[in-house]
Amino acid sequence: MWTVKVFCGLIFLASASLAAMLPGDAREGARLFSSQRCVACHSFNGQGGKTAPDLARKPEGRYTPSLLAATLWNHAPEMWSAMEQARVRRPQLTVQQSADLFAYFYTARYFEQAGDAGRGKQVFASKGCNGCHGETSGGAAGAPPISKWESLADPIELARAMWNHAPKMLAAMGSKASWPQLSAQEMTDLLVFVQNLPATKRARRERRFAPASAATGELLFREKGCAGCHTGAQALTGRLSGQTLAGLAAAMWNHAPQMRDRAQELRPEEMTRLVGYLWSIQYFDNAGDPAKGAQVVQEKRCASCHGVEGSGAPAFRQLAGELDATAFISAVWRHGPEMLEQMRKQGIAWPRFSGDELAHLIAYINSL
Repeated sequence: MWTVKVFCGLIFLASASLAAMLPGDAREGARLFSSQRCVACHSFNGQGGKTAPDLARKPEGRYTPSLLAATLWNHAPEMWSAMEQARVRRPQLTVQQSADLFAYFYTARYFEQAGDAGRGKQVFASKGCNGCHGETSGGAAGAPPISKWESLADPIELARAMWNHAPKMLAAMGSKASWPQLSAQEMTDLLVFVQNLPATKRARRERRFAPASAATGELLFREKGCAGCHTGAQALTGRLSGQTLAGLAAAMWNHAPQMRDRAQELRPEEMTRLVGYLWSIQYFDNAGDPAKGAQVVQEKRCASCHGVEGSGAPAFRQLAGELDATAFISAVWRHGPEMLEQMRKQGIAWPRFSGDELAHLIAYINSL
C-alpha cells in the first residue's frame, strides 16, 4: 500500500537511463498550445480546430513521452503540408516547450474515465455515504452536505479532502462497520453523481487541474515520513502506473485505515506538491533496449544519413547521453522539414515508429 503520493502538472520526463530529467509545466503547455497555433487544427477536449485529431482522446496503452514523440514523427509530413497550405507558421519548439506540451496533453487524460451518475448513486448508498452526507444538509458527526464540498471541481483537492476526512470517519465508525473500499471506477461514478446533483450544479464549479513542483513534493514526501515506508521511485512506479486521479484518490482513501495513527493532515499547497512528485514518478518512460534499438536503426535506414559525411545529419554519437523523447520532439520540429527533403532526394520513405521502437532507438543512441 502507499500513502500520500500522487502526481503533477510538472512532470519529469526522463531519458532512457532516467539520468537526465526535465520538468514540464502543464499550465505553460496550455499557453503554448494556443500561442503556437496548434489549436488552429487540433482540438483539445472538443475545444479548437476540427481538421486534425482531438489531442485529449486517449490512445491505446500507456501514454508516454516516447509515444507522443513517435506520433508526432509519424504524422509530421502531413502536418507540415497542412500548415503550409493554411499559411500557419511552423513552431520552433525547444526541448522545454516540448516537455510543457506533453505535460498539458497528459493532464486532460486524467479526466477521461467514463463515469455514470446512476452507478454513482448506488455507490453513494451502498458505501454508506448517505448515512452522514446529505445533499444540502449535514448529517452524523458533523459531516458537511455535498453542496458544501469545495473539492468537486479539483481531483487533487478531492484526494486531500478525503485523506483529511478519514480519521474523523474512522473515529465515528469505531468497530461497528468495515472501512468502505472504493475502486477507481466507483470513485469516478461517485464524482459524476455528486457533480450532477441540483445543489452542486448550481454552484458552477469549474474543473481545474493545478499540481505543483515535483522537486518540492519529493522533499515534502520525506518530511511527512512517507519515505519511511515507500522507498525509492522504482518501488513506487509499478503501483502508480496507469492510475488516474480518481484511482489515486481511491487508493489513498482505501489506505487510510492502515495510517490511522500516523496520517498527517495535508494543506492544499502540500497536496499539490505531493501530487507533483508522485505524478512525476508515474510517467517515466520505460527504459528501452539498446540491442532492439540497433535493429530499429537498421530497419528504418537511419544510418543512411546519420553518420554519413556530408549528409548534414549529426552522427548518433554526437547525440548520445542526453537524448530523450522531448529532445527528439524538439529536433523534429526544428529540423524535420530539412530531414524530409534530404530523404526524398535519396528516395527514402519517411519511417514510422511505435512508441516502443522510439524508446529502443533512444536507448541505443544513448548507449553509444
